[in-house]
Amino acid sequence: MKNTDDADSASLHQTSFAGISTFGRLPYAPTTVDGECDLAILGIPFDGMVTNRPGARFGPNAIRQASMRCRGYSQQMGVDVYKRLRSVDVGDVNVNPFDYVETFRQIENRVSDLQQRGAAVVSLGGDHSILLPILRATSRKFKNLTLIQFDAHRDTTNEGWGQRFHHGTPVRRIIEEGLVSGSQVFQIGIRGSVGSPASNEYASKAGIQTLDMSSFHDARLRETFVEKLRQVAGSAPCYLTFDVDGIDPAFAPGTGTPVVGGLTSFEALEMMRSLRGLEFIGGDVVEVAPAYDCSDITALLGATLAFEIAALIAMRGEA
Repeated sequence: MKNTDDADSASLHQTSFAGISTFGRLPYAPTTVDGECDLAILGIPFDGMVTNRPGARFGPNAIRQASMRCRGYSQQMGVDVYKRLRSVDVGDVNVNPFDYVETFRQIENRVSDLQQRGAAVVSLGGDHSILLPILRATSRKFKNLTLIQFDAHRDTTNEGWGQRFHHGTPVRRIIEEGLVSGSQVFQIGIRGSVGSPASNEYASKAGIQTLDMSSFHDARLRETFVEKLRQVAGSAPCYLTFDVDGIDPAFAPGTGTPVVGGLTSFEALEMMRSLRGLEFIGGDVVEVAPAYDCSDITALLGATLAFEIAALIAMRGEA
């Protein structure tokens, strides 16, 4: 499906408060055929695995509405995303709010189908538990994945209340299932209090690379982290998952588990910019919960982050 000049013109001249809310005013194409699109925006309105405030199920709609203010050229990355990538909004996964097993199956199947048809998938969550089924699908098509995670939390908890699957466990499950090696997980923005020092033991033993907030503000440590990331990733595929609680709640109040002392919006975007040229094949933005938002600033941030992930995909392999 080709993005026409007429479509581009319409998105530029129609007001941001009018029209159907697809992501960035992209064509709505719930059914695609092989080779029809390069980039698919997929909503996953599921928050059945949260441990604190619910509401991220409404994230995809809020992000899409906010994205009406986004254009097609990324000044941050220096690329005209929708002219380089044939892009569509494929709608939402048909989730089951009462059954996470069925929901995970639906997510995995939908992502896998889009990837097999040749599309890079950028998903709009939803809580962070959706990362597990996304990577179950992604790891089948793309081997030797590097996972880049912006987050306040490690998400390496083993269980909570006897439950091994929730939004605080996906990274641990991903490593245990062999979807991504622990040494190829790079976490940015980690901070805040935890139950005990043992909370960090799993990440250390698994070899997870961490740039916590103290290290982030040390230019030398930040540069070393990015150099190590580039060295490990090389020309192999990379996936970026962005939990908006990685951003300080002063800039992103609309999330379920906010943690103070985080990245500013500008710092996050600059950090993403430093990743240009890696072989990005997909990504997601999760944990946008509009009920706690203020003037839609978190939704707009989520839309911007999703668009910049698309820009990284458009620039993959470029120096």
